[in-house]
Amino acid sequence: MKARQLRTRIIAYFVGISLFISVLFGVVCFLFAYTIEDHLFNVILKDEANYVSQQLSLGNTPVPRLEFIEYLEDKQQLPQFIQNILQESPNASEFSSQGDLHYHLMWLDQGLLLAEVSEQLVVRKLKLGMFNFMLIALGIVLLVAIILAYLSLAMAKKLLKPLDKLVEIVSEAPVEKLPQNFSDQFVKDEIGGFARTLEQALDRIRKFIDREQAFTRDASHELRTPIAVTQGALTLLKQEKLSEKQLQLVNRAAAAQAQMTQSVELLLALAREETIQQTNVKLLPIVESCVLQQAPKIANKDISVEVNVSSNAAIAVGESALNLILSNLIGNAFSHVESGSVTVSFTDNTLSIIDTGQGIPNEILDRIFESGIKSESSKGLGMGLSIVYRLCQRLDIDLSLESNQQGTAFHLTFADS
Repeated sequence: MKARQLRTRIIAYFVGISLFISVLFGVVCFLFAYTIEDHLFNVILKDEANYVSQQLSLGNTPVPRLEFIEYLEDKQQLPQFIQNILQESPNASEFSSQGDLHYHLMWLDQGLLLAEVSEQLVVRKLKLGMFNFMLIALGIVLLVAIILAYLSLAMAKKLLKPLDKLVEIVSEAPVEKLPQNFSDQFVKDEIGGFARTLEQALDRIRKFIDREQAFTRDASHELRTPIAVTQGALTLLKQEKLSEKQLQLVNRAAAAQAQMTQSVELLLALAREETIQQTNVKLLPIVESCVLQQAPKIANKDISVEVNVSSNAAIAVGESALNLILSNLIGNAFSHVESGSVTVSFTDNTLSIIDTGQGIPNEILDRIFESGIKSESSKGLGMGLSIVYRLCQRLDIDLSLESNQQGTAFHLTFADS
């Protein structure tokens, strides 16, 4: 279907260009013919004017040599409609009457010449024949244009056949294995050069993917092992007799260790494009847990925290992923507000985290979700919002942002459960 549409479009371009040029050429031909005809009448009148002037100088009554030319001593002898036109346009020299009569006028030092040239209008008589001839010529031109269009399509199809083959090689390659060693089958022309460049690019991509897969595999092992060791150590430590202060520290370490476990699992899932399990979860406990986890950031600040989330609110989302998203957003709000308020609210399937901080600088606002982008006042690495953005994309969460000098608001809109 697409090939037919392309063929039709190419033929239409050829026909359209040919039609435009033919019509333009026909119009120019008619203008040229009328211009030559008028110029010829002016030359004849000038010649008669010289003859009449000679007769007047000899004292003779001037009589033009051509029957369709008349000498008049005064403009009052002109037909009335010509006198009316001259009153409005004194310099007019060509006139047409309602009876298809056509006149040319030339002023002399004494009197004037008036030529009634209706019978001498060659272009008017040949106009229908010229028009018919141009229609025939136009038909021939359009036929030739269609033939040339089909020939061009056949040539283009032959020239682009290697490109179609290249597209087929790339499109039919399995996702897990990029095509290799395919450029040798193409001749050394522009398409062959493109094939070799594409092969080199795909080879670099394949090597990059191999390195990324090796990294995630090694990172998975190297990170999970110490996490498991620390988890076991914390479990044994909780069984010992601890003071209240020590127990608080152990619980904080256990909470941080659990958060680290979730983060590692989610980041590895993102890197490997693994499916993140989504189930219906209560929203309020997760929000409260994230607020408590980030509470140390506002320990010495004059900040009020308000949570407007119904206890019955539930959404279909991965609990670990939502924990990581809210921990970053709430943590950012706590970090960038010195005094004021942070509000977490849930309305119409949209969770909003709003703070009254100084806002995000305009120069980085459009790129705030890019990795490594942060404001000068930020003490982080600029990675948190990038991770949040990628998680929201994976979980089909609509993430939007509003920021000005009065504060910043992040809005998470969830799909209907």
